[in-house]
Amino acid sequence: MGKNEIVTGLDIGTTKICALIAEISDSGEATIIGSGISPSVGMMRGVVVDIDATAKAIEEAITAASKQANVEVDGVYVGVTGEHIASLNSQGIIPITRPDREITQEDVMRVNEQSRVIVLPPDRQIVHAIPRVYTVDGQSGITKPVGMSGTRLSVETHIVHGAVTFLQNIEKCVTKAGHEVIEEVLEPIASGEAVLLPTERASGVCLVDIGGGTCDIAVFYEGEIYYTAVVPIGGNHVTNDVAEGLKVGREEAERLKTQSGSAVLDLVVEEDVITLHQIGRDEERKLRRRALVQIIQPRMQEMFEMIRDELARADCLDKIPFGLVISGGGSQLRDCATIAQQTLGLPVRIGKPHGVGGMGDSLTHPRFATAVGLIKFAVKQRSMESQVEKNRKPAKVFGLRALWAKFLEMLGV
Repeated sequence: MGKNEIVTGLDIGTTKICALIAEISDSGEATIIGSGISPSVGMMRGVVVDIDATAKAIEEAITAASKQANVEVDGVYVGVTGEHIASLNSQGIIPITRPDREITQEDVMRVNEQSRVIVLPPDRQIVHAIPRVYTVDGQSGITKPVGMSGTRLSVETHIVHGAVTFLQNIEKCVTKAGHEVIEEVLEPIASGEAVLLPTERASGVCLVDIGGGTCDIAVFYEGEIYYTAVVPIGGNHVTNDVAEGLKVGREEAERLKTQSGSAVLDLVVEEDVITLHQIGRDEERKLRRRALVQIIQPRMQEMFEMIRDELARADCLDKIPFGLVISGGGSQLRDCATIAQQTLGLPVRIGKPHGVGGMGDSLTHPRFATAVGLIKFAVKQRSMESQVEKNRKPAKVFGLRALWAKFLEMLGV
């Protein structure tokens, strides 16, 4: 990567759109130099429902970040999610035919490409094909096979795929806002870059990113992504339950949830009282806080029961000894980690983004995990691409001096 290269991450969420611009030093360190946030009004449960409204919000967020950074934004790394996202693990196998049996970068690229050859319906497309682990002549657990000797190379690859039309609509919104999509990145993969520790990824952990419309799940095992899924419940469902149950407007419901809510009824003091403004009433009304939490807890419990069932269905519960790391705006509900631990019986912690300079206190909030993770993903991808180019063995090219020397050698001079 060149000195002072610029990358932009764009988190298109159900409740907010966040753009972050980072400057990449020649040593590969990222520093945030611009940020922009706008309300998201054209998205629902991770998919576009209004292209014009979403494009306008994207333009507002990127323009704000661009002005702060004093740079022009061209391409962006975009986070994607939604119920249409699914995943599977695929395998590719190739023979090593070189006389010296040495595995080259080209061999790795060939086996990776073969693992991508899977049968998908015509309305689906691959979002990610992430190599997990390589095997050389039956020896598994290899992460860097280049330079090793062997006769057969295989790879296990995690493939994330989504609905073509939904992914195209995201790209249309970004294009309409005047920018190009460099890569679409599954949001929990991005968030994992920002909040997970190397030890957690190596031993086994599940990242749960609670957004406004969905919960994104990503299981990391033996250092790499193992399983991904999306659960169709998010923070907005809790807000809607509060609005309906207490007969208040949505903004008032969000305020009550944020300021006075809890996910665990047993932790609420009996005497606690809250004040609310109900629809159709001029005067304030006082209510026991337990009435609010009695609405919130069942939905939060349902959310983590669905996550538990999804992990059990994918046979992942025994692969996450480090339990859950929860991020996203929904993770900030009081006692969220407690209800998750009670429901799944696993260790739980709240994950805050880290590892990027210039964030300040505001961007270390869990709601910015995806946006920060997109920056870290972009840096990692570009570093990997540079390394691949370095690992390529150049073909022998004879310059004029070398050709002349060869000619003289043939003449016996």
